[in-house]
Amino acid sequence: MKLDSVLAEIEQEEQEVLFQEAFQVNDLESAAEAQRRIAWFEDKKKEIEEITKSQIEPFQKRIDKIKSWGEESKQEFIQKQTYYSNLLEQFIKQQIAEQVLNGKKPKKTISLPYGKIALKKQQPEFLKDESTLLNYAEQSGFVKIEKKTDWASIKSSCIVVGDKLYDQNGEEVPGVTVVEREEKFELKLDC
Repeated sequence: MKLDSVLAEIEQEEQEVLFQEAFQVNDLESAAEAQRRIAWFEDKKKEIEEITKSQIEPFQKRIDKIKSWGEESKQEFIQKQTYYSNLLEQFIKQQIAEQVLNGKKPKKTISLPYGKIALKKQQPEFLKDESTLLNYAEQSGFVKIEKKTDWASIKSSCIVVGDKLYDQNGEEVPGVTVVEREEKFELKLDC
């Protein structure tokens, strides 16, 4: 028998044993066996992930190529769209200027068959030099000071008794209730 077929047979037997028997962990040997099985499952998951990646890779290259083609193909239309948008912007600005010259209140929206064009007032943009602005804010009293509890220091200087936290003077720390939690199970594999 070839090594590959022997390994395949052992793997098949292991799979059958893994799923047929009701496994119990009741000593170190069975705990080690459970961990070995978990490691085996982890290896199988990694194998499947690698196969999945290798199967997707040729398609991903095609998808990327199609997306790239789509972006390049749209550029011509984006440029033309921008050109016509600029023409419409110039047109509405010209219309507004003519209305103002004629002493009329400017109409800043024009309805067209395929939608509306409009000029909308925007809020100003503020370009800020943060360090200079901070100096001004400190001198003028426009600085926010955020108070925050130093929980790490409180916790390290206090003791837990029951569901209460007490400081070094034996006084209960208000606003804190201690809730004991169950131990958290952790599994680490060395593979």
